[in-house]
Amino acid sequence: MFDLNHQGASMLYRISPLEPSSIVEREIFQQPGMEIKCGLMWKIGAIITPIKPTFIKTYKPEVGIRIKDIPGGEISEMYKSQKVIYFSETIPEDQQEELASIFHGLNKKFSGTYQEIFQDLGWKLISSESYIFGELGIREITHLPH
Repeated sequence: MFDLNHQGASMLYRISPLEPSSIVEREIFQQPGMEIKCGLMWKIGAIITPIKPTFIKTYKPEVGIRIKDIPGGEISEMYKSQKVIYFSETIPEDQQEELASIFHGLNKKFSGTYQEIFQDLGWKLISSESYIFGELGIREITHLPH
């Protein structure tokens, strides 16, 4: 977290998407020939960084950028998350239903986090990343929002 209580506090930059649901935390699980993409989509949020953003010169809104690729960037002001899950067409429908119920915490036949259960069922976690995409607004701020 950023400390702005000391004298001579430096400027911060707030990077926020102009459209809702443009910050996501996504995990990808795979088995041979099959893939699950799941995670959280945040209705509202921003990235705060003490380093002036320069990525915007080469930024492509349709692709987005990983939060960890924004120097000094931290996710901030996150509100109203929604869990989302997508399956490759190669996963049978009955298996999709079971995996979705595990992901949403509705399946009582398994215990643990969905990540643990998916891996116990033979799914390999390929990546776990946070992204921001779409048109962005960047502004200088002198204090962190509450």
